[in-house]
Amino acid sequence: MTDFPAVTLHYFDLRGRGQFIRALLTHRQVPFTDDRIVLARDNSNWPEIRNDRDITGDFQKLPFLEWGDTRLNEVLVILDFLDRTLGGVDADSLAWLQHRQLTSSAFLDVLVPCVNLIWCDIFQPQTNVAAATAILKNRMGMHLATLNQTLTQWSWIQDMNNRDVMAADAVLWEALDVVRLTFDDHVSFDDLEQLAGFYENCPGAGTFKQLLAAKPQTITGRPGEAEALQVIHGSLNENG
Repeated sequence: MTDFPAVTLHYFDLRGRGQFIRALLTHRQVPFTDDRIVLARDNSNWPEIRNDRDITGDFQKLPFLEWGDTRLNEVLVILDFLDRTLGGVDADSLAWLQHRQLTSSAFLDVLVPCVNLIWCDIFQPQTNVAAATAILKNRMGMHLATLNQTLTQWSWIQDMNNRDVMAADAVLWEALDVVRLTFDDHVSFDDLEQLAGFYENCPGAGTFKQLLAAKPQTITGRPGEAEALQVIHGSLNENG
């Protein structure tokens, strides 16, 4: 069995930008301390937490990963580090570059926009949530279609069963699950064969689902997230 140093993931007690890191560490059987930061309802405890660099790292933000003496902020850097450290894809290969691209796209083009939509009327109080939802729904459909085509060209489904679960797998699965919850099936990948096959059959999917079932949590830290999602779903039901 691989000997790992002391590993701690510091992140909020929610899914957000940290769940796929938890999922990857869990599936790859890395023992780690899951330090879940609980914010006060009005976020009044955040300044004190933020200023504690033992919790928020050198950039005073979360997620923050401690791997032995290595301290890492920045999501994509953390994921790159984990793939290099845990292995599974040759870092000098074309496949490595494909993994890096898919990780970035799944995170920045799919997951982050969903999180931003859930927060949109707090970030910008004058936002027309229905209009913002309609715009993102169309953009998300295009992004997913592109990803589906790319996975086909890269033979992702065939290859994923012949290697270890990697960061791209964990991020893409989490992103697709968040799309499903955010858009209440009004954005569907059921007709996108590669994405649907990946979501159902990714070797890590069982672990990812078990982790969520063991510790249910919100997608974001937004107060009243359930109500915000109801508003988004209501606008989709009205506008199709």
